[in-house]
Amino acid sequence: MTPADHTDLFRLVYRSRCSTDGTPEEVRRRIDQILTVSRRLNAEAGITGALMFTGLFFIQALEGPASAVEATFDRICCDLRHSNIEVVECGPVLELAFGERSMSHLVPTAVAEAALYGLKHDAELADAAAAAMKLMAALVRSEPRSDEPAHHFAV
Repeated sequence: MTPADHTDLFRLVYRSRCSTDGTPEEVRRRIDQILTVSRRLNAEAGITGALMFTGLFFIQALEGPASAVEATFDRICCDLRHSNIEVVECGPVLELAFGERSMSHLVPTAVAEAALYGLKHDAELADAAAAAMKLMAALVRSEPRSDEPAHHFAV
């Protein structure tokens, strides 16, 4: 997708519980594999976005043409590494929140993880969506520009 191609721009943000078990190193390798495949498939489909993994939850934002975002989300819903998938935002948008990269990997701080855990228990869906997007946008601003997988998230 080029920056000028925003006529059919759609965003879907979801939260899911990670169903992947193993040692922290095994989980980190699986997340790196997810990122590698996601970056390739998203680039092919014209999708950008961000993935945050807290060690317990995935929070992911997908942006691009509506049909491509919906097809990607359908694939995610069938992925057994996710359970309790919950859409927190879905609809057309005027601009990309996460830039033109096919998949940013956001590494939450301890404070961010506590806030995300609180979203599950305390917030209404609209508040959860706003809080998740604000947190992810703040993290993406501080993220290095490399497409290399991050190897320093908390598990």
